[in-house]
Amino acid sequence: MKSIIDSHAHLAWDSYAEDQKDVIARAFQSGVVQIVHAGVDLVSIPEMIKLSDDYEQIYLGVGLHPHEAKLWDSQAEEALRQAAAHPKVVAIGECGLDFYYNHSDRESQINAFRAQIRLARQLAKPLIIHTRDAWPDTFAILEEEEAGKVGGVFHCFTGSPAQLPQIKKLDFYVSFSGIVTFNKAQDIQDAAKLVDENRMLVETDCPYLAPQPMRGKRNEPAYVWMVASKLAELRNVSQEQIADVTVKNTRRLFQLPEIKAPT
Repeated sequence: MKSIIDSHAHLAWDSYAEDQKDVIARAFQSGVVQIVHAGVDLVSIPEMIKLSDDYEQIYLGVGLHPHEAKLWDSQAEEALRQAAAHPKVVAIGECGLDFYYNHSDRESQINAFRAQIRLARQLAKPLIIHTRDAWPDTFAILEEEEAGKVGGVFHCFTGSPAQLPQIKKLDFYVSFSGIVTFNKAQDIQDAAKLVDENRMLVETDCPYLAPQPMRGKRNEPAYVWMVASKLAELRNVSQEQIADVTVKNTRRLFQLPEIKAPT
């Protein structure tokens, strides 16, 4: 069976309250060998840790999403620091800036983002970056806080080829979600053709952003193959090559062990 990794998922959500185990089983049956469950808040950390304890193949990022940045304080930082001590936590995030929704004010977002970059550097863990309508500020903060020393990934990339030189300068990875399969996602598709092969990841960002064939439905990790198929089409290579490359890249970034698909 071919193997692939979903580098960014959210399984500790109400969307999966009734069938979480079935969703995870379908992922493994499809050849998803590992899943990185990204954190967005503090309240879900216990369930995330339980998932990673229950499943050898599930790893974690812990962080405070920009939507939640207004909640950042010393207690939040300490909670993330303690959670990050768990052996299955491989990254800090998702964190970053979202100037599209502005659910938290910009000052709070910037403050929380800077603090989490510093925490990642202290803990020597890579960053999972969320950025929307905030490319200049995101790049400036990452450079000022020397985020390149730990590296990371721009998850669910929604930019264009214009951002790729600065991402390459930081030596960060670029992760593509189901958005790359959407008919009107030309800028993202153009970027997908150009990203360095050894800096490319695939993800679902489930339960959101189901790929085109499933658009409008709840997303799940097994659908990451559809993202890989679109990237293969755009780059004129095989789906298996995309899967192989992105598995290697994800393991390199997050220092994941090499394990085979569960049987």
